[in-house]
Amino acid sequence: MLVIQFIIGAVLGSFLFASYFRLSTGGNLFRPSRSHCDSCLVTIDWFDLIPIFSYLMLRGRCRQCGQTIPKAALASELFFASLLLYWRPTLISTLYLLAGSLLFFMAVSDARSLTFPVSFDYGLMLCAITEYTFFSRHYLMVFVIVLLWLGLQLFEPHFAWIGSGDLDVFLSLLVLLGLTPFAWLLLLSSLLALITSQINKQRRLPFIPFVAAAYLIVLLFT
Repeated sequence: MLVIQFIIGAVLGSFLFASYFRLSTGGNLFRPSRSHCDSCLVTIDWFDLIPIFSYLMLRGRCRQCGQTIPKAALASELFFASLLLYWRPTLISTLYLLAGSLLFFMAVSDARSLTFPVSFDYGLMLCAITEYTFFSRHYLMVFVIVLLWLGLQLFEPHFAWIGSGDLDVFLSLLVLLGLTPFAWLLLLSSLLALITSQINKQRRLPFIPFVAAAYLIVLLFT
């Protein structure tokens, strides 16, 4: 069953990333109907569309023109394949799946432009509130957190060490996961970001990619 979930997740990740990439670059979701290389516009054969495997066999390049395939395409397939391993046919598991999906594409956008669509942030908080409404009882705490989140939407404070959008994400994840899993997520994401900054000698990094990676680890191992 886990193997089937992994395969379905990889296929889902491939489809979602292709759809996201088309829309974010001004393309049409339905035309052309077949996948094609954005550089040479040649239709991609079916055997070059096998999630994960095709990317590795092609070494991340188009078979026809050699154009580099975005690494985020492989990351999407691996992320969703792993995320589907956690999923069960329950409401709470589905909410975690939706939250992880939003986080991934927020991470892709953040890595590209150091920002992400606010609609994704609203969707993440909606997942968090829904989970808390049905599965938790500490309504006073969630009320305070939601008020803080709304305050961030209205006033948008600016800090040198973290973006206001990142704070929105943290509040949503605190509501969604609870205190202990969130603490692990914060620790892991900060550690991953610190290691990456030291290796790449960068002082400013997009932080949501590390949050998304830590979210997946927390789901699978806690």
